[in-house]
Amino acid sequence: MSINKAKQHRLVRTWHRRLGLVIGIQLLFWTVGGIYFAWFHIDNVHGDYERRVTERVLPASLSGMPAADVFLKQSRLKVVKEIRVGRFMDNVVVRLYQDKDRVEMYDAFSGRLLSPISEEQARQAARLDFMPDSPIGSVTLVKEKQGEYKGPVPAYKVSFANAKNTNIYVHAPTGLVTFRRNSIWRGFDFLWMLHIMDYHDREDINNWILRILSVLGLVTVLSGYLLWFYLPGRKTKGGKHD
Repeated sequence: MSINKAKQHRLVRTWHRRLGLVIGIQLLFWTVGGIYFAWFHIDNVHGDYERRVTERVLPASLSGMPAADVFLKQSRLKVVKEIRVGRFMDNVVVRLYQDKDRVEMYDAFSGRLLSPISEEQARQAARLDFMPDSPIGSVTLVKEKQGEYKGPVPAYKVSFANAKNTNIYVHAPTGLVTFRRNSIWRGFDFLWMLHIMDYHDREDINNWILRILSVLGLVTVLSGYLLWFYLPGRKTKGGKHD
């Protein structure tokens, strides 16, 4: 090996080792995360396969429902941006939306205000949504978006005493199930945080930490191939380098 080539070999090997120390742990996180994401279907992560399909509101069931003005006149919202007709347990309801958090729910026929729902109603809504026959361990009211729940508030967290520690979140103003969380989701969420390197909101896949480490990871891999294919440092029979 020529002197210049030997210097190049030492330089590439030195930087490959240095980068390996910096990027090696993150490469491990990316690999472990990729394995987890590949093995667990997204329906398992979201808990959709344990969700009971709800009955749709058919047009025939709306016969006799009063006009929207009846509900708008009762509303205490500053502005109503959207009106939706749906179901809450066995009732056909009308929901008035100012935004995702501020909502009013009325009985579609009597016009009676139904929101916010009670803790017992949240229990019933969660039980109707969750197919497995698991007992409910506790119910707590979530007033702020934090931890595993970043949906509309306030919401009831209905915790089931099952192997996966399932939590069903029921939005108090609408009575709708907004999120389903279990141990599979929590593992996914943790590894996703490590994968995209957003340690706060776990949503920004364009942050600069990820950008820099991804480039360094590419350089580390390419330098390894460079050492293997182009700067082998082979020895002759006499023990000297080519």
